[in-house]
Amino acid sequence: MASESGLPFSSDMPAAASKPRSIQDIVSVVVDSVWQYVHVAAAAFLFYEDRLLCLYSLVGFASLCCGVVAASRTGGVVPVMGEELWRIAIPASAIISVTTSLGCRIAGWVSAKATCCLCVLVPAAIVGLTTVTVRNDKTARLRL
Repeated sequence: MASESGLPFSSDMPAAASKPRSIQDIVSVVVDSVWQYVHVAAAAFLFYEDRLLCLYSLVGFASLCCGVVAASRTGGVVPVMGEELWRIAIPASAIISVTTSLGCRIAGWVSAKATCCLCVLVPAAIVGLTTVTVRNDKTARLRL
């Protein structure tokens, strides 16, 4: 039976036509979630192979968290609600960590000089960048 506009009702559709659609939905959900696990496994393998990158990434993440806490304590803002944290601070801290690790690897600094960069330069740069970026974010101030 068709409607007045000539389009069929959903009850007019045979059961076989709706079954492949549900299989397609299941396949798309599986494919959409599998890529996340593939990325996590690839990052774990990369961190296993390059421990200096893993170390710089962990220090970068800890420094980012310290910068967010410092900005929220002193600036009177809600850092995670602002746009600048997600748009500028997080990608910039990732870039700083990865490029510093790569630069140390290329320069051959895998011991004392890399530890100096790790302990002093990277955390200071990321905490400073995050604090300044979040503190100057107007959308984070408006959400109080």
